[in-house]
Amino acid sequence: MRFGNRIKILFLGLAFLFSLPDLTWAQEQDGVSAGQVTGSPADSVKKNDKDAVEQKEIEKLIRKKQYPRAYKIARQFEQKHPTDLNAIYLLAYIEKKVHFLRKALKTVQKGLKIDPQNVDLAILEAEILIEQGRMENARAILNHFKQSHPKNKIIRQDLLKTYFPNGYQNNIPVMDQHLYSLGLIQTPFEANASLLSALPSWNLNFSALGINYTGGAVFLGDVQVESPMASGLRFIAGRTEYLGFVSGQGNGTNSWTYAGLDDRIDDHTDIQVDAGDTSLARAGLYGHFFYNPGFLTLDIQGVDNMIWGDFGQAVQMNGSESGVNVSASLQLTKRLSLGANYWYYDYLLQNGTLPYGSLHNTFGYMDYQLTEDPELDILAGYDDWTVMADSPAVAALVPEIMRQQYVLLALNMTKQYENGLMLNGQFGGYDDFYNRIASFEGSLGIRYPVSLHWSFYGNAVYFNESTVYSGPSEELMIGINFLF
Repeated sequence: MRFGNRIKILFLGLAFLFSLPDLTWAQEQDGVSAGQVTGSPADSVKKNDKDAVEQKEIEKLIRKKQYPRAYKIARQFEQKHPTDLNAIYLLAYIEKKVHFLRKALKTVQKGLKIDPQNVDLAILEAEILIEQGRMENARAILNHFKQSHPKNKIIRQDLLKTYFPNGYQNNIPVMDQHLYSLGLIQTPFEANASLLSALPSWNLNFSALGINYTGGAVFLGDVQVESPMASGLRFIAGRTEYLGFVSGQGNGTNSWTYAGLDDRIDDHTDIQVDAGDTSLARAGLYGHFFYNPGFLTLDIQGVDNMIWGDFGQAVQMNGSESGVNVSASLQLTKRLSLGANYWYYDYLLQNGTLPYGSLHNTFGYMDYQLTEDPELDILAGYDDWTVMADSPAVAALVPEIMRQQYVLLALNMTKQYENGLMLNGQFGGYDDFYNRIASFEGSLGIRYPVSLHWSFYGNAVYFNESTVYSGPSEELMIGINFLF
């Protein structure tokens, strides 16, 4: 419902932060080297020196991402060696990269008829099925080979993708804690593990967020536990504490204790419902519907009687909020996505006895990926934001910017390393032509899996002239995620 949620929707338009590896076999942890498919008599087909040079040329072109030329050579190479698993793998891999998914599936299945237990071909088959949206089929293959290759990182990473329709980067902090400070999900921060070992494990997450702005500050702390997923269903429970400071007026506290269920209905649809008790002695409710068949993302989220935790003033005055956010994004090409969202929220103060007003907001954006590694995106959007306060006297109680029309232009860079380290940076400019104010934002973030059982993440953001608070603001988020 607020600026951070716009950024969230922008990030939903990004291609997978954890994209498929450029050379799957080269990153395999079970000893497979580039150009060599694991173990079967069929992969020992003898080639002459010319054939060996030709195979190296194909691999070289793949690394340079010159796929059309590589495809032509690889197709001829496979025709000369129809039972060579290396030749079959190379051809299927290129067909997947150029999105000839049906051809790629037929090619890789041809190799699996020769060697049904070949792990590299099986992983490639699963990755093709994932791109086709056939998550259950891919999951079955990966689970089968996970038994015989439990330390295979590619299997773990690919298996995780089958549990989250649009990539699991949407289920961890996206290095912009506006997602959590400014209201959309008042159930606590979503921070699933960056390693696949989280899937069969319990997940315990601790998060803390602080925001400082002219006239006040707000701090949030959260503890959340998630059960293992069983038949697409998982249990969630937690508690969020809010602490609000107001310059010269002391502080106030609030809390939200909740429990809920997350149900994966099919490969494309997820529904989450949380209910709980707030310190305002009013029951709170959160619902989330997510649908993504591939090129389209539809995200609907709603809250009722939740803590209004965006401002120290709102926390101090026992503020609550109810409303809905509807957003959609369309992946036009591999690099280009467009999207829009609309949200309406109603705010109350003093335990629901004092109406504050309502927020209406419409936002449209474009996201274009400039490079893949590191992933560099340019984001552009337009926002029309209106807060309709009941009276000027009530509006003065919370330092919220009441009317805005602005354009956004930002660059976001993300780098994912093989050891799981993820670094993120963003720099954006905002021109509020309604209030005649220009501003900029810069953010830096990190997420790192220290071991198979715990990871940490953090992010810092600076606004020289915030689009939500009057004046500059600084924000810091840190968190630790435990798997057991």
